[in-house]
Amino acid sequence: MKHPTKARASAGATVGNVICGFDILGLALDNSDNSLGDIVEVTRRPSPGITIKRVHSSDSGIPTDPENNVAGVAARAVLERANATTAGLEIEIWKGLPLSGGMGGSSASSVAAAIATNSLLDSNLSRQELMLCALQGENLATGSMHPDNVAPALYGGIVLIRPEDSTNPLPLPVPKGMSLALIHPKLKLDTKSMRDILPTHITLDQATAQSADASSFVLSLFEENWDLLKKVLVDRIAEPTRKQFIPGLDRVRSAALKSGALGAGISGAGPSIFALCKDQADANLAGQNMKRIFQEIDVGADLYVRPIAQTGAGAQLLEVS
Repeated sequence: MKHPTKARASAGATVGNVICGFDILGLALDNSDNSLGDIVEVTRRPSPGITIKRVHSSDSGIPTDPENNVAGVAARAVLERANATTAGLEIEIWKGLPLSGGMGGSSASSVAAAIATNSLLDSNLSRQELMLCALQGENLATGSMHPDNVAPALYGGIVLIRPEDSTNPLPLPVPKGMSLALIHPKLKLDTKSMRDILPTHITLDQATAQSADASSFVLSLFEENWDLLKKVLVDRIAEPTRKQFIPGLDRVRSAALKSGALGAGISGAGPSIFALCKDQADANLAGQNMKRIFQEIDVGADLYVRPIAQTGAGAQLLEVS
């Protein structure tokens, strides 16, 4: 039986935390056209080991050392889990997501690399095993194996992750038409640094309120209760320390809410900001007004308006040959 010589996979942009669910909530943007995500191609090579052939990116500084590249680390984890450490792999990466942008770029590359490597080896690893492999890449990039970007990148939709069972994310309902305006100011915030500034302790009142809001967020999705959803999109843990690094955050959020958004806040560790909307029309209006604020304060920004990916519409295997 002839083994495949090449496999290519794609994984899209994600939003971590979703404001009220630090490290436990995540969602995926629709990437059915593969235009808002990363693509990783893995090819067999005759000699053992992993090499990074090329990284196609407008951002400079992405390592080509496989031990310092998230795709290389995720691919290595697949080799180890599949008992194929003597295999030789060559990796090529097309970065469609910005570095340090709060759009799940490291997770996208990690997930795509894990899927492509698994398919190339025909190793039939489970989704849970692939998630563990992708988390190795995320750990390299962020210093933590938090799954709130990896899980939606792999599974699609909106997910809830229990830290004690992080490879089995719980799918949440995606109300029909629910969309995002995601705006990426031309700034870079290193996720490791943004995690380092987080408080190590919070008050009992903060913990209680955040737990109540995260629980109510889940309920609001099941009931499509927009009034409740508007009330609970509050971040008491990460935003208070991170907002100082994102100029115009309060004005951008205010513009989104006035445009009909259900809520708005920092995407992941930032600097991207997202507005959660009932439909694409609201998201388009919110996005344009968010971008206008950045123009007024002379900060360049890229705007993306997308539906939330449906449950199951996560990373895609594009080619095996």
